[in-house]
Amino acid sequence: MSLSKKKIYIFGCTMWDIVGKPSEPISKGKDCSGFINERPGGVAFNIAIGLSKILNKRSYELNLVSAIGKNEKTRLIRTALEEHNINTKYLVIKGNQNDQYLSIETKNGEIFGSINSSSTFLSSQSDIIEQFSQICLAHKKEKSEAIFIFDGNCTREFLDYVKEEAGEKIFTKYFIPANFLKLAAFKNDANYFKGFNLFINLKEANILIGSKKLKNAMDASIAIFEKIRTETCLTIVTDGPNLACGVSNEEVAKVQPEVIKGTYSRLGAGDAFFAYFLSYKELNPSASLKKSLRAANRKTENYLQNND
Repeated sequence: MSLSKKKIYIFGCTMWDIVGKPSEPISKGKDCSGFINERPGGVAFNIAIGLSKILNKRSYELNLVSAIGKNEKTRLIRTALEEHNINTKYLVIKGNQNDQYLSIETKNGEIFGSINSSSTFLSSQSDIIEQFSQICLAHKKEKSEAIFIFDGNCTREFLDYVKEEAGEKIFTKYFIPANFLKLAAFKNDANYFKGFNLFINLKEANILIGSKKLKNAMDASIAIFEKIRTETCLTIVTDGPNLACGVSNEEVAKVQPEVIKGTYSRLGAGDAFFAYFLSYKELNPSASLKKSLRAANRKTENYLQNND
């Protein structure tokens, strides 16, 4: 395995997204006309695609470590990844079903309701752990840096293994829950993520703290950061259209999200925000946390306009 480029590994679900958007206001039990779109998706997939748009032509190699089924959608998923120069060698082929995400949106592009099935990825945890083990071993042998990104579908068993095997400073670890329900195993256990960089929302922060007392992103980011503080880690907490906040050892930074104008779909916006933040931070290592957040904020607005 060549280690000439800085490598980023994204661990988590690759899903087949099915998104329905009504052409009229929707309500419970109402049958609406509208549009239904299908496409590859999932948090890990979306982050990989987002990173590729900025880092592809730089000295980075992007690797998606995930699981997909063998069926007619497999080729479409692989093609999308390969078109963005994302390495697919770590994809586990398991069974004949892809993980899926079904979402119904409002006319304005907000999520009305959703269902996700991640059984393919969850049943492949032993394979994913084996891939992770080999990746760690290669980087330790070469003493080369790597960035690991874990979405909320990664099990506690897997993350336990990550903590044991990837404690060295050559590894930078990010955790993005993406769904507050996935954090049930970590309720009132923010200390568990010491050594990780956390990218979470206000509801997820309250779960990790085990309280509903955190009322805004600033209070939440500071409270979480105190639990996970190391020399280099950071915590970023978002709160929908309200003020987002990031905390590191050097800075407390606030940013007001752009006002979303129009009826753009919000699906994948959080994934894009993280991908753009990390890309800017990597390419501008001396930039302040606030400047990185602002850059990601602007790029996410463009993403929403061009991805509908």
